[in-house]
Amino acid sequence: MTVMNKKDISCMLHSRVSGRPAATPGEGPQPSVLPLPAADRKNKSVLRLLAAVMLLVLPTAAQAAAVSGTSGADTVAQAATDTGAVPVATLPAVASLDDIPADTLWTQANAAYSNGSYRQAVELYDALLARGVHSGKLYYNLGNSWFKQGRMGKAILNYNRALLLDPTDEDTQYNLAMANARIVDKIDAVPEFFLKTWLRDLGLTLGTDTWAVLGLIFLGATFAAVILWLLSNTLALRKSGFYGGLASLALCLACTFYAHFQRTRLLHGNEAVVMNLVAPVKSSPGAGSKDIFVLHEGTKVRMLEQLGGWTEIVLSDGNKGWITSNAIEAIVRNGGTE
Repeated sequence: MTVMNKKDISCMLHSRVSGRPAATPGEGPQPSVLPLPAADRKNKSVLRLLAAVMLLVLPTAAQAAAVSGTSGADTVAQAATDTGAVPVATLPAVASLDDIPADTLWTQANAAYSNGSYRQAVELYDALLARGVHSGKLYYNLGNSWFKQGRMGKAILNYNRALLLDPTDEDTQYNLAMANARIVDKIDAVPEFFLKTWLRDLGLTLGTDTWAVLGLIFLGATFAAVILWLLSNTLALRKSGFYGGLASLALCLACTFYAHFQRTRLLHGNEAVVMNLVAPVKSSPGAGSKDIFVLHEGTKVRMLEQLGGWTEIVLSDGNKGWITSNAIEAIVRNGGTE
């Protein structure tokens, strides 16, 4: 399956760090060939005779010798052709990724993805994450790169991380649904009260910063309404200030609550995704305990507590058990996803 979403998911995104355009394959300095040392006049005819004999007897060896001066450049060019990621002049060595500017890494990672070099794209996106760069688009692109390699667990993990930072992104929501459709475990969630679902979905419509800004705006409106109530000379204006102040205060508290709700999700989330192809869930923390059910790659769980390399989890259908901690990966990274 090559179509991942309803939009173009080529991930050729402009760098949010810099407007520097990505280099195009074929650019860059051409490899130079060092000239052979000059021979003496006395030996020139002998050298030509030997070269003719070699061409007649060993044509393959002669061809290899003819290009030996540019073997290093050809190797790099072949690597760029194999990966299809970036032109030769900008292909970074793994050991020197720390020396590459962030905007260049971003451009090269997007180029690697668009040219089908998904493994290299993952390496470059991970290099950005290692520098503390986090964004919804970065996790979205990383999820797409894993999806293309058939790693649904990694794809679902990064789509969920992208939605933590941008919960309203439709492309991420669509791709997450596509990835969830490909996993083995199909778990029916326990139905919850509709009002709880509605209030949670309302909180996810905006991000933490947006809710915080709205809270400050309504706080200012509350102060303005109080001043109107205190200083107005007419009963109508005093009533408007009083009821307007109550309404603004209620909205301020609601926005503050949702801002706290979103920030808690970003910093203290307890959800994780199964990374192993097969992960047995046991009745107690210990290798000798009884297996109660088995989970597969890509299943999302909620973590309850950890004990000696084991984590107690609960599924959306209410089933609980213990799983080895290295079989799952938390959606909220250490220190949060910001």
